[in-house]
Amino acid sequence: MSTRDPLTGLADRRAFRAGLQLALQRAARHHAGVALVLVNLDGFQAINDLHGQDNGDALLRETARRLQQVARGGELVARLGADEFAIVCEQVAAPAALVALAERLKAALQVPVVLGAAAVWATASIGIATGSDATDDDALLRFAGIAVQAARQAGGDGWQFFDHELHQRALQRLDMAQGLQLALERDELTPYFQPIVEAASGRIVGAELLLRWFSPRGEISPAEFIPIAESSGAVIAIGAWVFRQACLAERDWSARWGAAAPYVTVNVSVRQLDEAHLADEFAAILRDTGADPDRLVLEINESMLMADIDSKLQLLDRLAQLGLRLAMDDFGTGYSSLARLARLPVDVLKIDRSFIRDIAASGESRAVVEAIVGLGRSLGLKLVAEGVESAAQQLELCGFGCDLIQGYHFYRPMPAERLLEVVEREHRDGPPASGGGLYFLLYVSEAVSPLTPMQLDQLLLRTRANNSAAGVTGCLLYEGGRFMQMLEGERSAVLATFERIHGNPLHHKLRLVMQGAARRRVFNHWSMLLPDDASARRHGPDFSGWQPQAMSFDSIASDARVCYAFITACVPDVRH
Repeated sequence: MSTRDPLTGLADRRAFRAGLQLALQRAARHHAGVALVLVNLDGFQAINDLHGQDNGDALLRETARRLQQVARGGELVARLGADEFAIVCEQVAAPAALVALAERLKAALQVPVVLGAAAVWATASIGIATGSDATDDDALLRFAGIAVQAARQAGGDGWQFFDHELHQRALQRLDMAQGLQLALERDELTPYFQPIVEAASGRIVGAELLLRWFSPRGEISPAEFIPIAESSGAVIAIGAWVFRQACLAERDWSARWGAAAPYVTVNVSVRQLDEAHLADEFAAILRDTGADPDRLVLEINESMLMADIDSKLQLLDRLAQLGLRLAMDDFGTGYSSLARLARLPVDVLKIDRSFIRDIAASGESRAVVEAIVGLGRSLGLKLVAEGVESAAQQLELCGFGCDLIQGYHFYRPMPAERLLEVVEREHRDGPPASGGGLYFLLYVSEAVSPLTPMQLDQLLLRTRANNSAAGVTGCLLYEGGRFMQMLEGERSAVLATFERIHGNPLHHKLRLVMQGAARRRVFNHWSMLLPDDASARRHGPDFSGWQPQAMSFDSIASDARVCYAFITACVPDVRH
């Protein structure tokens, strides 16, 4: 009987087990060190699906060749399964030698492999267990496998030694995986909902369904059980149950509040997207529950989706054809481009919380969020900011024109019964005051005396400095001895700025044209337009030779609509 793997020529699993047993026996007789190194290719199935089985086989043969090159002469190198390889190391003097081997393996496998016309970067997760961890081949193989899983959970492309803390965590994961299989039957899973609100008003317009597990041992964090549900496959059954709960919530809320009911969003894992029958399953649940698919949003993580977009595109199109809306979650952390994003049937972008965290203090975060909002608007998508925890963050997001926000600044996740109470109260009393809404004010005034160019420059510097410190933006126009100014920002800051202007002896005949809530900032940066360049900065005809008939800022302000249109027409040209 052959003991060689027919594809790679390496020792097969049978020969490997025999060789490992002999190595352990020799180590015991001579009190020598022995170790097992397991090598699992990262993402091999996706590579096989994308490039075809023949190219996948070529990758496995090349991997085998590189492992033999790196291993010392006489060490047993074997292929155990589809993309799993093993090296039995004898006469191991110290852990440092195994570290050096793992680093050499990692470096060798990182070199791209040419498959047909494409170059493929195939990395590996490497697990190492030694004879001091176990004295029989079954235990050593099991422990090296635990180390491989730890390396994979750390992101792959690396190595991990087995230790007993890893073993304990693996046992806990196994226990949790078994508990998850029974959690649905025992009614231990509970849907919670976190409201999604309008950025400007704070009115609830949607809610994200977030799963909670209340086991006999107490509440288990989603950060613990969701990854285990993914890796164990339990997420398939749990995901179907969660989608059904979302559908039932949509039906209940629509019956209560009609068109004013919040929509429901639910997370779909990349593991679920690998299921060929997912669209059929969701279609059946929609029929069973009678839920309106237009009021259901499926959230899909950007990084996971973009890693294998081609194989997922057909399924996403089928889900969209059911009438379901799709949202790209954690947007900004993956590899989306405008071209790739335009291919997807996506309706909503959810801006990742990592960009929101520092938006009020970091110019870089503000620039990223402004760019994402601009990208979303160019594609006609709704924008939702995640992780909003302060009025300052809300104000910045309103300024950029972000549609919706979600986070602890307004609501934490809550049970369904609590959400019903909150929405009922809002319908009765209106949304709670958040203190973060955007406000604008527009006024005209006359200068007590005409200003020289130097005085105008000084005025501009002072205005920018004072308003920037208050978080107020806007535009100041000056022409013919008259001012027109628009202020934007948090309500109390705008009104305080206006009071300061009202008490400034530079102004008289000050007249408030209009004020009120704003959905977004017109001027994201402070601007000033002077009479000499007023015509040149508008991309239109040259009106310099035209003489107005007694037209001034004051006369324009007699109609608030005309005044607002006049000053906001300056926005594309005055950001400096």
